[in-house]
Amino acid sequence: MATFQYQARDAGGATHRGVMEALSESDAARKLKSSKLFPVSIKAAAHGGRRRIPEEHIIRFFFDLSELLVAGVPVDRALSLISTNQTHKRFQRVVQELFEGVQAGNDLSGAMSQYRDVFGALSDHMIRAGEASGTLGPILKRLAQYLEQRRLFRQTMLSAMIYPVILVGTSLVSAVILLVYVIPRFAQIFRELNQPVPFVTQILIGTGLWLREYGWVIPLLAVVALIAGKYLLRRPGARSALDNLLFRLPFSRYLVMFSEMTRFCRTLGTMIESGVPLLRALTLGQGLILNSRLRESMNPLHQDIKAGRSISNFFRSHGEFPARMATILRISEEQGNLGAGLLSLSEYFEKELQRTLQRIMAMAEPMVILFTGGFIGIIVMSMFSAIFSINNIKF
Repeated sequence: MATFQYQARDAGGATHRGVMEALSESDAARKLKSSKLFPVSIKAAAHGGRRRIPEEHIIRFFFDLSELLVAGVPVDRALSLISTNQTHKRFQRVVQELFEGVQAGNDLSGAMSQYRDVFGALSDHMIRAGEASGTLGPILKRLAQYLEQRRLFRQTMLSAMIYPVILVGTSLVSAVILLVYVIPRFAQIFRELNQPVPFVTQILIGTGLWLREYGWVIPLLAVVALIAGKYLLRRPGARSALDNLLFRLPFSRYLVMFSEMTRFCRTLGTMIESGVPLLRALTLGQGLILNSRLRESMNPLHQDIKAGRSISNFFRSHGEFPARMATILRISEEQGNLGAGLLSLSEYFEKELQRTLQRIMAMAEPMVILFTGGFIGIIVMSMFSAIFSINNIKF
C-alpha cells in the first residue's frame, strides 16, 4: 500500500483534504467516490527520503520480468514469482506491492508510478510505451540493457581514477610519516650535539612539528571546504560559473562533452526505439544533462522540433557539438531509424571518452610519480645532508 495526499469536494461543494492509503491513484479515487467525495487532486505523499535500492537488483528485476513476459507468463504471476526470489528485503516489499497493485486492476505502469524514486522516470515512460504498443516484454529487456550499460559506464569512469588516487594517497601518507615521525628524531639528535641544522632540514622539521601539533586542522578545513563547495554549487550562479569554466578548459571540455553526449544519446535513442514520443524523450534526455552550460544550449531544440525542423539540423547549426552528431543523425533520419543512430552515437562518444581518459591518465601518472617522488626525494636528501654534516662536529 502507498500513501496519498488528496483534495476532494463533497456534494455541497465543501473542500476536504487529507491523507489515505491505497494501491494506486485510481484506487484512491475509487475510495473517495465510495465515500461520496469527488477528487480534485491526488498525489503520492512525500517519503522521508529516496528509497535506496542497489541498481543491480533493479536491472535483474527488469531482465527477469522481460523473460517471463516473453514466455507468456501474465504480469501478476511474473511479479509474484520474482518477489519470492528477491534477496534484498526492501526491494522484495516493493515488488510485492507492485504485484498487489496489478492484482487490484492497475496496469504495470500505474503500479510502478508510485515508485519513481526507485525505478526512475525513464522506466515509467518506456513501460507506458511498451503497454501501448503491446511490446512490454522486449521493451523491458531494452530498458534492462540500458541500465546495465549505464552502470558499466559509471564503473569505467571510476576505475580510471582508482590508480592515480591510490598513488597520490600512498605518497602523501609516506610523506606525512617522514615529516611527523622520522625528521623530528634527527632534530633531537642535533639538539643534543649542539649542531646547526641545515636550512632545508629546518623547514622540514618545522613542517613536521606543525603537522604533529595542528595536523587535525587539515581534515577539518577539508570538511568545511566540502560543505561550503556543496552549498555554493546549489546556487545557480556558482554552478553556472563552474560549468562554463569546465566547458572552456581544453581537457575538461572533451570529458564533459563526451560523457554528457553518451548519456543523452543513449537515453534518447533507447526511448525512441521503445516508442516514446520524441518531444517527451527530449525532455527527459535533456534533464539528464548535468552541465548547465550544455543543457541551456539545447533549450531551442524543443522549439525547432515543434516547428518541424529536424534534430540533425539543430546540431549542425550549433558549433559547440561534434560535427559527427549532425552527420550520423541526418543519415539516420533519411533511413527512418533515428533511435539506432542515437545509440550508435552513444557508443562512439563512450569510446572517445575512454580514449580521452586513457590519454589523460597516461600523462597524469608520470607527473604524479615525478612530483611525489621529487617531494619524498627532497625529504630524504635533507636527511642525508644533515647526517653528513655531523662529520663536521668539532669536539
